[in-house]
Amino acid sequence: MTDVWERCPKCKSDQVVTRGKLFYFLIWFAAGGCLLWLGLLFFWPLLVVGFIPIVVSLFSFMKAKVNRCTACGHKWKP
Repeated sequence: MTDVWERCPKCKSDQVVTRGKLFYFLIWFAAGGCLLWLGLLFFWPLLVVGFIPIVVSLFSFMKAKVNRCTACGHKWKP
């Protein structure tokens, strides 16, 4: 989702992406799911390690939204 009306305070670019709670939840949950599958198929200790990102994904709903400029990489709170 691009917020054209809010420009980057650093480089004044209008290429700004807002990332919210759902984005971070899906990233952490998908990482945990991939580790669980790899642990199930190849290397069993990854089963244990795979639960850590899934637990972290539950806490991602406490994270605030973050704007990120795709041109310079600057991050700030909206």
